[in-house]
Amino acid sequence: MTRKQLELRIKANAEKYIHKDTEACVDAIMELYKRIPDVGGVFKPLYRYRSLNSNELNSLENETIFMRWPSSYDDKSDCTPVFDFEEISEYIIKKNHPILNAEKVVKEFINIDDIIENPRFAEKINEMRNMWMIACFTERYNNSKMWAQYANNFSGICLVYSFFDVLETIKHTEGMSIMPVRYVDNRDKYKDICLNHKDLLEFNDETEPKYQLTCTTKEKLSYSFEEEWRLIYEREKVNTDGEEKGDCIPFINPAVIICGNSVDKNSLEYQRLIRIAKGKGIRVI
Repeated sequence: MTRKQLELRIKANAEKYIHKDTEACVDAIMELYKRIPDVGGVFKPLYRYRSLNSNELNSLENETIFMRWPSSYDDKSDCTPVFDFEEISEYIIKKNHPILNAEKVVKEFINIDDIIENPRFAEKINEMRNMWMIACFTERYNNSKMWAQYANNFSGICLVYSFFDVLETIKHTEGMSIMPVRYVDNRDKYKDICLNHKDLLEFNDETEPKYQLTCTTKEKLSYSFEEEWRLIYEREKVNTDGEEKGDCIPFINPAVIICGNSVDKNSLEYQRLIRIAKGKGIRVI
């Protein structure tokens, strides 16, 4: 990923979630789109690494995409809101002890763990991480780390989507959008995603874009190799106590499917993949 691409990713997110300028956000996304190499001179791709299993095959057969609520992520830091604990602590002290110097007390006595371990605080975080669903894409098909991590150590598949067709689908799907992930140093220090006591008390028009920006902000050092794009679907998880991780959402099928180097071509899953792909005109390589 070039320096310019990193800058455009940051710009797209800033325009949408901070400046609330949809047109400028789209311009930045289209600049990124132009920088993605064509596949065989035919279309610009987005890639999605997946395990080869019955769930993924069902999704292909039914022309859906599996999207997850972030609360089900193994990485508990992903899409977890960032808080201005000093500001929240000052508010708590001023409310409960108005005669004290809140700023001084915060610096000397407040234990942030007391806030984090509060059941209502944990409930609020879980509520935010169940507000919408996400599916992840990348710009590269030959990323060995992602083959290992997301495609069952090269025994899975990589779905190749036409980026143009993805954009057209989003246009006609209410509540669906796609955003490039922005990569920053010291994510938790970014004030533009820090939630304060007002955000905790009431999820308002200012809170939502700040939290959405949190969901498209990741640490550069740890995650920039992923070159990630996030498909976002605004559907809240109703049963927050349920074990379901996500759901299959109507979507386009990939144009091409790349098989990992270690895929078992004698397996029932692979044979079914070939049948489905043939029936839908999807090329398998």
